[in-house]
Amino acid sequence: MIKAPGDTKERIVGHIVAHDYRKSRALASLGVDYSCGGNRTLGQVFSGKDDELNAVLQEWEKIDRQPQKKEMDFLGWDMAFLTNYIMQLHHRFVSGQTKFITELAGKVAESNYARNPEVRDVAGIFETTGKRLELKGRQEELDLFPYIIELHEAMVKGTNLKPAVFGPVAGPVGTIKTEGEQIVAALVRIRRMTNNYTAPPYTTSTCAILYKLLAEYEADTLLHLHLENNILFPRAILTENCLRANQQIT
Repeated sequence: MIKAPGDTKERIVGHIVAHDYRKSRALASLGVDYSCGGNRTLGQVFSGKDDELNAVLQEWEKIDRQPQKKEMDFLGWDMAFLTNYIMQLHHRFVSGQTKFITELAGKVAESNYARNPEVRDVAGIFETTGKRLELKGRQEELDLFPYIIELHEAMVKGTNLKPAVFGPVAGPVGTIKTEGEQIVAALVRIRRMTNNYTAPPYTTSTCAILYKLLAEYEADTLLHLHLENNILFPRAILTENCLRANQQIT
């Protein structure tokens, strides 16, 4: 069994996942929030849980022996490209899937309520959570994301930039992170209520379809929020601070 040395326990979860997203699977299987809680160390996450930490490290050793796909090298993308990627892939996914899953969940809850009453609660939680995630994306695209792209362009071109209408980036980023934590908590609750998205054998076939879609929605949300909280937002804050130090934000 691997014995985690002290320096291993000091590693930041978000940094580990940012360098290799495949390692998120071992954390997700244990209910560890790496997308919004990625600023914690392994020691903090697995305090008093050495067996779980050793199991995760063993899984990561196997992953390290396998080549990583280049398209998953999110750290290699520039800030503007990553911002547009999040909008075009993840925000569009949320816009396209939320309404469909909400309607399907309502129908499944109605047809399966007698033998699977928890589906009604699942439908209600998802409807609220999906709306919050949609609203979060619209708000980001209104001011924050365009400003992040402007930060990147000002850094690359050496041009000046006016301060954002919302103040320093750290302000809205803190609000978004708090919102994300609540969204992740709701999705984790859905996963537990559905026994890791396992439809009971006596339910209709549409229940299994719903659970599959819910699993995909959670997976997309975790990656979506990871890219924002562990890569994009820290980079935006650092870039803004550099521009201020160089007096490029006036």
